[in-house]
Amino acid sequence: MSKYHYHSPHQMHPLLPSGAKVDALRPLAAQLISRAKDLPAQGLPQLRSLLRETLRPMNSFYTNKIESQHTTPLLIAQAMNRDFSMQPDEARKQRVAIAHIETERSGELHYPIFDAATFFKPEIVQAIHAHLHAQLTLDDLTQISDEGIQQIVHPGEWREAGVKVGQHIPPDPATVPLFMEAWCQAYERSAAGENALIALIAAHHRLTWIHPFLDGNGRTARLHTHMGLHALGLTQGLWSPMRGLARAQDKYYEHLIKADRDRQGDYDGRGVLTEKGLIAFIEFFMTVCLDQIAFMSDMLEIGNFEARLAQMLAAESTRDATKALKVEAAAPLAYLAMIPSLERTKFKGMMGLSSRTADRVLVDLFKLGIVMSKSPKGPVELALPMAQFKYLFPRLWPEAEVSLD
Repeated sequence: MSKYHYHSPHQMHPLLPSGAKVDALRPLAAQLISRAKDLPAQGLPQLRSLLRETLRPMNSFYTNKIESQHTTPLLIAQAMNRDFSMQPDEARKQRVAIAHIETERSGELHYPIFDAATFFKPEIVQAIHAHLHAQLTLDDLTQISDEGIQQIVHPGEWREAGVKVGQHIPPDPATVPLFMEAWCQAYERSAAGENALIALIAAHHRLTWIHPFLDGNGRTARLHTHMGLHALGLTQGLWSPMRGLARAQDKYYEHLIKADRDRQGDYDGRGVLTEKGLIAFIEFFMTVCLDQIAFMSDMLEIGNFEARLAQMLAAESTRDATKALKVEAAAPLAYLAMIPSLERTKFKGMMGLSSRTADRVLVDLFKLGIVMSKSPKGPVELALPMAQFKYLFPRLWPEAEVSLD
């Protein structure tokens, strides 16, 4: 007999709400899918392309913030250039941040199209965990348990020790493979669309409940969900639940904990765990995603973006280093958000300024980092320096605005 309360996969039921309860979730799921599909239909294709890579450090920052293991946006930027802190703890956080960025990128490449039969295989979860942790050092992977025992996190390997997460004691470590196989069987037949979305979010909770690894379970679960949303064609690289979950961290934890509970009476489903708690978690998660979609929809509206460019130019023109900047550059910059590049003469001509003034403006635009070029006289391209996020995408990553000021 196991000494653990949870030792049989049936104790994880329900893995999905009952049929009628799933039907009640469909309208919210359909709304999320519709709004997510509309997001890339807006203009500014080049801006969208640039954002896909620019937002990865932010996603990394926020998922690690949820674990209280985040470093500053500035230190993440430095680590991306292989410049690590001399402080061991800070350098470790930098390595974790970079590992998340690389794993997110790799996962999106490996799972471009959602296939439930593949995506919910336990080996996929192990591969995500392994990719994330294989980039860390042995010191990074070494931790001390609550009992004072030194433990090493082995990338991609199921835990072999008992753990406690808050008040929740996850299943017997000897039964983790059985629980993960049951987890897979519950979701592997989820068809694309509303069913897949609901299953993906339900799976997020049950994966954290199983807590299959010694450490890194929250990050792995969020990466799995992020990759699933990407594979479903919903994020397009323009948003992630990471930011929303971090901004609502207390509620995220609250809903995770409530869905951990045993069934609360005869009107709470027919499984061992609470169905109401699982439904509330799914609703919360979808609401967080809708909020992120709405925010980015406003950010990507061309008129709003050009207005923010003008604000940036006006503010930066007050600095001695970039005092040649003119708000007339906002229109050609906004145009660069729609196309890959533009000849310099055409870019300067769009400002409607004298040739000499336009030359000076372009020089300062390069100083500002808002444009770049592959050669000294080649076409100009839009760039998204993190230092300008406070103007270009205000409130998107407030911590970066503070860190880089």
